[in-house]
Amino acid sequence: MVTWLLITWWRDGKPSLVGALTGAVAGLACITPCAGYIPIWAAFVVGVGAGSLCYFAVVFKQRMKWDDALDVWGVHGVGGFLGIVMLGVFATTAFNPNGANGLLAGDASFFFKQLAAVVISSVWAFAFTFGMLWLIDRVTRVRVSDQDEAEGLDFALHHEEAYIGLG
Repeated sequence: MVTWLLITWWRDGKPSLVGALTGAVAGLACITPCAGYIPIWAAFVVGVGAGSLCYFAVVFKQRMKWDDALDVWGVHGVGGFLGIVMLGVFATTAFNPNGANGLLAGDASFFFKQLAAVVISSVWAFAFTFGMLWLIDRVTRVRVSDQDEAEGLDFALHHEEAYIGLG
């Protein structure tokens, strides 16, 4: 959260409450795979990585003009991806004897297992989502027309105006 907040402050010239909250969610998404398996000092590294990488993933998403109003890809997707990879780096049986040793504890195989798992699950999630959207689009349109979006979805979809006279 602090990393995201500082980057926002540095880039925009002012702190942002929404940025701080989004950074907190990014940190939680990133630390979740690691929780209980990495030492406390490594959690700090994971948090800084989450705040910075997720922030720039959201900036990238905006530049690409991807339709992701809640920044789910940049925060949860990238944050979760990073967390799984960081688990492969920082995990140690000295912290949790029931876990595994990561790259820094001398077990490169666990790191590569984590890397393979996150790549395979990402490809699966993309393919499944793409397939489901393709199937749904055969039944009902997934994307509204540019004209409907320009005139407003309240009117285009429901033939009502939700905020009459408030503009």
